Amino acid sequence: MIKKYCAIGVVFLGISSAWAENGAAVPKPAESVIVRAQETQELPESIRDYLKKKKVGDSDVGIFVQDVNADRPLLAYNAGLPLNPASTMKLLSTWSALKVLGPSWVWDTEAWTRGSIRDGRLDGDLVLRGYGDPFLVDETLWLFVHELRARGLEEISGDIIIDNSFFEVPPASPGAFDGHPDKVYNAIPSALMFNFQATRFLFRADEPRQAVRVEAFPDPGPGKLVNQMKLVSGNCSRSHYNPSVSRGTDGVVVVRGNYTADCGQQSFMRLLTPPAEHAFNAFRDDWQALGGRFSGRMRTGTVGDGDQLFYKVSSRTLLEQIRLINKWSNNVMVRALLLSLGAREFGAPGTPDKGRLAVLQALQSAGIDTTGLVVDNGSGLSRAARITPAQLGTLLLAVWHEPYMPEFLSSLPLLGEDGTLVRRFRRSDLRSRARFKTGTLNKVTALAGYMLTRSGKRMVVVILHNGDSVNRAGRPLQDMLLEWVFEQ
Repeated sequence: MIKKYCAIGVVFLGISSAWAENGAAVPKPAESVIVRAQETQELPESIRDYLKKKKVGDSDVGIFVQDVNADRPLLAYNAGLPLNPASTMKLLSTWSALKVLGPSWVWDTEAWTRGSIRDGRLDGDLVLRGYGDPFLVDETLWLFVHELRARGLEEISGDIIIDNSFFEVPPASPGAFDGHPDKVYNAIPSALMFNFQATRFLFRADEPRQAVRVEAFPDPGPGKLVNQMKLVSGNCSRSHYNPSVSRGTDGVVVVRGNYTADCGQQSFMRLLTPPAEHAFNAFRDDWQALGGRFSGRMRTGTVGDGDQLFYKVSSRTLLEQIRLINKWSNNVMVRALLLSLGAREFGAPGTPDKGRLAVLQALQSAGIDTTGLVVDNGSGLSRAARITPAQLGTLLLAVWHEPYMPEFLSSLPLLGEDGTLVRRFRRSDLRSRARFKTGTLNKVTALAGYMLTRSGKRMVVVILHNGDSVNRAGRPLQDMLLEWVFEQ
């Protein structure tokens, strides 16, 4: 189960009290010391002219810039305008989790036995119980299964039961956002979530047989992977390693497309199977690959009173996971994090409503006005999410004085160096001088984080841009703003 146990009881709608392991006091934020009075400036003429040239609407863009040690913004343009933040919304979710759970928080994944074990044979079912690890990936699951084998378990005579009860997520199609239910960024979290709910397909040419080999992990099951790929001649192009994949109601997965030997070996990820089936398939594959025997079926259920805990594995720490979330903007990881946060604050099962309330509480406890704020699923993959540049900027200013500020900053992409900013400003003096969370949707682009200016000032910078003008002006406008701030 979750390492630091969830509080069970009545939902408390006020500001939750500080909590730390072994009853230790939670570190208090540093006092804000204002070292310079800041005069708020008008929007720079060069940026104003660019907005006019590109026909950017008056309410399309909001900007907030402030020195972390100043008493007011350096620049505030439409700073109170609610806008869609895209993935910069992840800043709220990850900071709230860091503040409430702490950087060393971990999630457990458990194996419970239902029945006795004799001579390596479990006469009954094995229950796999998840507590929301956002990063339960191939390596972790393999080690988990290996440890079951190492502890003497050789055969499961009954069924494998998947226990996803720690989260309660309303039924929804993964394609509800944009009509692409197979895209990994649309994954919906579950308590026992394997590999971001994605199936990995591996392709390679078999020239002697004039065929294309296709492997899937997890395997959808015996006889359920139908390979209709064709080996063709010519140079490799994007169409050759982006085949179509479909799954019927009978669970049969059909892979179609053309492939050339020039492509070598390629792989891609797709959402195909429901969460419980996906976790079962992955466990079954690893279990059998490591010599374990099993001939039962998958069922869903919960751990019962008479079941015995056989083994549990702990996840990477929250600090490690928010680095993965923010640097690479992983949607399903942060959505799972939101559910965990809700379960911690208001008791299991974790729900989106509890998670949203937990985020609002964390923000309010830091003195941030949450009026009009719409968190939605916490990832920014949303058309409903709203926040003002001033709210986001105020959060970043508050974080600067929090005890976990260094941990939080280390999770953000470093300009020109890594994550979603690896290709920006690589040949500029700005390289490595800023840490920003990026956000991108159709007709939405956003940037929020911190910059060390040429003169040595630490600036919070937020720019949210919505509307049709994003496609013609979004990235250049961000670059102009960053270059201007750098010279302040």
